[in-house]
Amino acid sequence: MKRTSAMKDAGRKQHPEPVGMRDLSAGSKGQGGKKDVQYAKSQQKAEASIAGIGFWFVVWYGSSVLCNNSSKELLPLVGSGRVLTLMQLIASSILGLTVLSCGVGGLKLKKCSGYQRQIWILGAIFATSFLCLNVGMQYMHVSMAMVLRATEPLFAVVIIVVRGGTVKLSICATLVMVVLGAAMCAFSEPKFSMTGLALLGLANFGFTMRSVTAKAIKDENSDVDNVNLFFHCCWRGAIFQAVVVSCFDLNLATLLSGHFGDDPRFFYLAAVNSIGYFMYLQASFIVLSKVGVVSHTVGNSLRRPVCIALAVAYFGNKITSVQLLGIILACVGAGAYSVLKASSSATPGKK
Repeated sequence: MKRTSAMKDAGRKQHPEPVGMRDLSAGSKGQGGKKDVQYAKSQQKAEASIAGIGFWFVVWYGSSVLCNNSSKELLPLVGSGRVLTLMQLIASSILGLTVLSCGVGGLKLKKCSGYQRQIWILGAIFATSFLCLNVGMQYMHVSMAMVLRATEPLFAVVIIVVRGGTVKLSICATLVMVVLGAAMCAFSEPKFSMTGLALLGLANFGFTMRSVTAKAIKDENSDVDNVNLFFHCCWRGAIFQAVVVSCFDLNLATLLSGHFGDDPRFFYLAAVNSIGYFMYLQASFIVLSKVGVVSHTVGNSLRRPVCIALAVAYFGNKITSVQLLGIILACVGAGAYSVLKASSSATPGKK
């Protein structure tokens, strides 16, 4: 046995393994280990990213539901959709200023030097849009208001055509679904209100113009971020809304003071509504920063039926089979429109 072992050792000495081969073998093992570690890290990052996106989707949907439902409950307590709109704008201005002043997420408060006129116009449009929405909800259920909000693409197309643009036939087909679905819901509603319908129509037009105006500001000022834009828009909108309230609702303090002691839920609902209003608008921007335009559009389209379903469950509204079919048509049509429009915009060479 000793002789055999000695012969093997002598053979190794006579024919040693090339140095390069030993290095290559060791290197390949080392590289394989590094690749495994890198793959594991990439998987962890991907999982964390998906979890983060999922979290913000939940925040977006949840805060939207809280805002809509608490707005409906607050309306009889504050006595007017005009006052509720002012409360929302003031609360969002304070929350926005706090976020920017504290440097949350590396954000900093910026001035609007260079687009003062545009931001004032945006603030007035923003306030008017939510004013029409809040006053409109005094005439209908939250679920009905959300169905009528699904007709916003119709107003977007009208604005495109008026400005000399063209619209594809496939997009027009989705609008037929939206209009038909909204009509089925509206005209089968026992407490249908033409005033409410007109106000929601004005709200949709306003929200469309808000998008157009905000996009123009961002295109001309690449350094402005969404949080700063929202903050400056809110406090200017609050000033505009304060003028409206002073004209129609007289003394705000007197108006609210009679309700503080009447319903102990007032402060709770006001806090929930303010946070929900601020968070659902900000969460939408955050989700957009984490996913593509088409994915965000699909998410926004799915948000509406979620809001409708939870509003029906919360308030106990009865939905007929005709209304249910109308809700499905309107939501699917609005979603299809948004996806087609986003896909068209994302295609190179198309505008």
